[in-house]
Amino acid sequence: MNPAAGVEKRKVPRKLYDTLRAEEVPLLLAALKPHWRPVFATAVWTGLRKGELLGLRKSDVDMVAGTIAVRRSYDADTTKGGHADLIPIAAGLRPYLAEAMLSGRGKYVFPDGEGRMRSRQTKLRVVLARALKRAGLVAGYVHVCRRKGCGHREETKDRDVRRCPKCNMRLWPRAIPRPMRFHDLRSTTATLLARSGVGLVVAQRILRHSDPRLTGGAHGMLDLQVQRSPASVPGRVRRLGRFLLGREGG
Repeated sequence: MNPAAGVEKRKVPRKLYDTLRAEEVPLLLAALKPHWRPVFATAVWTGLRKGELLGLRKSDVDMVAGTIAVRRSYDADTTKGGHADLIPIAAGLRPYLAEAMLSGRGKYVFPDGEGRMRSRQTKLRVVLARALKRAGLVAGYVHVCRRKGCGHREETKDRDVRRCPKCNMRLWPRAIPRPMRFHDLRSTTATLLARSGVGLVVAQRILRHSDPRLTGGAHGMLDLQVQRSPASVPGRVRRLGRFLLGREGG
């Protein structure tokens, strides 16, 4: 008899993580340092996980056929899902991948400075947070008085010049980072596919979800957004969705 059978199931609430909108993607990429730009562009356009990106080898990328073979995570010869998949290279991603393939040393597409695979401890979340700040993609700003002993601070949505109501000293604005993880770029891919009208089955194949309910989460989030604002699915988002599919002319 299974001892867990009598344990009452506890429902865990699903978290809604932050994702990028279509118009925010080029802003993020422009704010990244050149050697990070291809990594993050590939993450957004393909939905590859961190280990799949850092373990991606040049032999896995076929620029002629326009495909990426996702077959490993870091140095393990298998992905999280335990199987290999072939996904398309979108037109918008091609220049970033081509640059990485030509400039990187060694067998990896996104290696470190010595041509080796980047470590599992590579802090892509920190790189993302810094780029979001530089791009102005933040949750808001906290304005702090720097006069010793004052301690005044106030949160706002902008970084306009303000003065301390206590001592009239100019307040110093500090960006409040958006609570985004690197994995949320994969969720961004899912959401952009959903917004562009891509069917659940096609999106599931691109994201390589074993359970369609995982892919359906992005479509559910989109439904909620459309209910709030039916005009929130502009043509530029649909075009980016076609880019994600490699159907830029469609």
